[in-house]
Amino acid sequence: MTRRFNWMNPNDMEVKSCSICEEEIYGAGSNPQPVIHNGIKLKVTDTCCNSCNVKVVMPIRLTSTNYRKDLN
Repeated sequence: MTRRFNWMNPNDMEVKSCSICEEEIYGAGSNPQPVIHNGIKLKVTDTCCNSCNVKVVMPIRLTSTNYRKDLN
């Protein structure tokens, strides 16, 4: 059985590391897609910190072209 973390309790947080800057993340983190870091395309299961999400991920999302055929 998987243990569920109570995100409202600061003493009960899962500690992860940011896939971009390697800083510690407390809680869920953010989706780092479509960032490619060190030649590896980051997946949904990877996480990034709020700082990298604002400075790296969001600008890439806003400037990249969407090539998904199911949305056109």
